[in-house]
Amino acid sequence: MHPRSLIPVLLFAAGAGLIGLAVVEGDADVSLFLIFPVFSGSSGTFALGTALVLLGFISGFALLALGQAEAFGTELQGTPSKDRSDGERSRPRYGGVILIGPVPIAFGSDQKVALAMLVIGIVLAIVLLGVLLLLA
Repeated sequence: MHPRSLIPVLLFAAGAGLIGLAVVEGDADVSLFLIFPVFSGSSGTFALGTALVLLGFISGFALLALGQAEAFGTELQGTPSKDRSDGERSRPRYGGVILIGPVPIAFGSDQKVALAMLVIGIVLAIVLLGVLLLLA
């Protein structure tokens, strides 16, 4: 894992922390629309947190595109990818989780990655429900 890939995660975590701080201080509100949490506020802390979350998403997509461009460029130039011991080329592994309300939907390039994403999604759903119950 390249250290630059931690930048979006850190930006998102810092932004979420600032939004949470604004909620705790009473400068922002949390409400539910159907099953989706909605945050609203007008303080500087809330605005900075929102900006950091957006920067986290933007930088994440930018780094993802940059990584794909680098991989595609080296593949076109004929640079061999990492070889496994049996002579086959190793394929990149990827996965993700989408939370629709408290319901996690996991996907991945293979079964191990998809299972790991499902576990992460379940943990996130439990944390989300716990936070919502504490705030209610």
